[in-house]
Amino acid sequence: MSARLADGVGTERAHHFETVAQQRYAATLGIWAWLITELLLFAALFLVALIVRIQHPEATQEAARHLKFWIGAVNTVVLIVSSLTMSMAIEFSRLGWQRAMVRAMLATAALGSLFLVLKGYEYYADYTEHMMPFLGSRPYELAASPASRLFVNLYYVATLLHGLHLLTGISLLLGMTWMASKAGFLSRHQNWIEIYGLYWHFIDLIWIMAFPILYVVNR
Repeated sequence: MSARLADGVGTERAHHFETVAQQRYAATLGIWAWLITELLLFAALFLVALIVRIQHPEATQEAARHLKFWIGAVNTVVLIVSSLTMSMAIEFSRLGWQRAMVRAMLATAALGSLFLVLKGYEYYADYTEHMMPFLGSRPYELAASPASRLFVNLYYVATLLHGLHLLTGISLLLGMTWMASKAGFLSRHQNWIEIYGLYWHFIDLIWIMAFPILYVVNR
């Protein structure tokens, strides 16, 4: 199949939908509704982090200096490139290029995994520098500054939550890639690729918001 898939093609209609178009619309609306609720959750965390920075600039600057800026910057590039490869996978699925689509999906999963490896190294560096306020066995480096402790705790909540979303996304993507490698996948489930792509771009968007707020502002 080399021609571009027409609207409604590439979706296996469930019995409770009247048309394929209705099913695609419902799936797209559902993922957007869920993503908006997740965006509100992250927005609340980032807003609190910005308020702490504004009210306690010296304390948060001291804490932010311990964050590995180069890792945050590299991970930003990694996720932006992964969004590009995911967009390529979506376009290949529309064209019916199944093999190219699978390769683009694998590249996306590999880039997501690289992000987690770098983030894990950053957490290890924080551990060695005593920058984990929630570890009673290793006294927090900036223990005399409650504001910095709050900021760092927000940092961990936001980045760990983002990492959980990314790990879930990689797992789903690998499972979908395995199914997408089977013959006839695009003729039945092409819309899965497009809907999943929204989730992956959401993960990228959250990090693009997190990087300047946590690593750059008032640094």
